[in-house]
Amino acid sequence: MRNAHDYSPGDVVSVRFGGVFRHYGIVTYGGRVISNSRAGGGVINQTLEAFANGRPVRNHGWREGSDYLALERAQKRLGGDYHLTGSNCVHFVRHARSRKPTATQIARGTFEAFRDMLGPPRKRW
Repeated sequence: MRNAHDYSPGDVVSVRFGGVFRHYGIVTYGGRVISNSRAGGGVINQTLEAFANGRPVRNHGWREGSDYLALERAQKRLGGDYHLTGSNCVHFVRHARSRKPTATQIARGTFEAFRDMLGPPRKRW
């Protein structure tokens, strides 16, 4: 793992897990990372070392939009819930960096909306 000072606030970073998957986060000030994690119980702010957990960290270099706005969006989501298909780490960083949703994300959102309209009421809280 590189030093926390090798990253700039707003950088999108990731680590491998489960062999082929990646876990994404946004670098903030002081060498910390905000990410949306099932293991963390939702959107959390943690040290780069805790985020990496001994694994190599990759910087993706997404620089669209303002770093300040990306950090602001990420910080507003702190404490938010995790949902594998509707609010995961990829959704989180794409929203923070103002990237458009993928076709899969749009399809899943459409499916969830129809399910809510046509299906039985779901427990929300």
